[in-house]
Amino acid sequence: MFSQDPVHVAIIMDGNRRWAKGNSFPIFYGHRRGVYRTSKIVQVAIKRKIHYLTLFAFSTENWQRSALEVTYLMRLFTRSIDRYTAFLQKEAICIHFIGDLAPLKNDLRDKITAIQEKTRHNTKLFLTIAINYGSRDELIRAIKKIPPDEFSNCSWESIRKQLDTGDIPDVDLFIRTSGEQRLSNFLLLQSAYAELFFNKKHWPEFTQQDFEMVLDEYRLRKRNFGK
Repeated sequence: MFSQDPVHVAIIMDGNRRWAKGNSFPIFYGHRRGVYRTSKIVQVAIKRKIHYLTLFAFSTENWQRSALEVTYLMRLFTRSIDRYTAFLQKEAICIHFIGDLAPLKNDLRDKITAIQEKTRHNTKLFLTIAINYGSRDELIRAIKKIPPDEFSNCSWESIRKQLDTGDIPDVDLFIRTSGEQRLSNFLLLQSAYAELFFNKKHWPEFTQQDFEMVLDEYRLRKRNFGK
């Protein structure tokens, strides 16, 4: 059937570093601009009444970047929570973080816990941020949660409920910016029947109009869900 606007959109926000280098800016400035761009894309999601928006912010593989960049990114996450708390409340956004949060520093984990609690009753948009996330790691953690006496009879549904996204629907629309055409270990199971869109623009230059155009094109696609 032909689509209406998606219920759940997932985005790999790729290209912050390439955008910065291409414009002769420090890499760190690219990450800051990426956060700003995220706030604008969230506004479009609210306007189009998208219920679930999941963003890939930091992968399990990103720890391999330089210690300086990783440290900066962790501080940027902390500062962004402080900066956008009022925005989340004003726009009635419920924010949730997925991934293995154990390796994060205590101050960041505390801020994550606090902002999730503060926004948990908001209902306009369910915004999920993936930090230290990888689909394979998520699957391993999910399987370990299944009780041993239930394991032999487990089904996809019993595994799905143990995933980090167990309480939200599967992805309808999967977007990646910066021209790369791969899923990079992001929501692999949840995106089994998602419509894929790859945009050549780097994330800091992916505009609200670009997002609207992708949503409009999605509506023209006929989804068969493997049938």
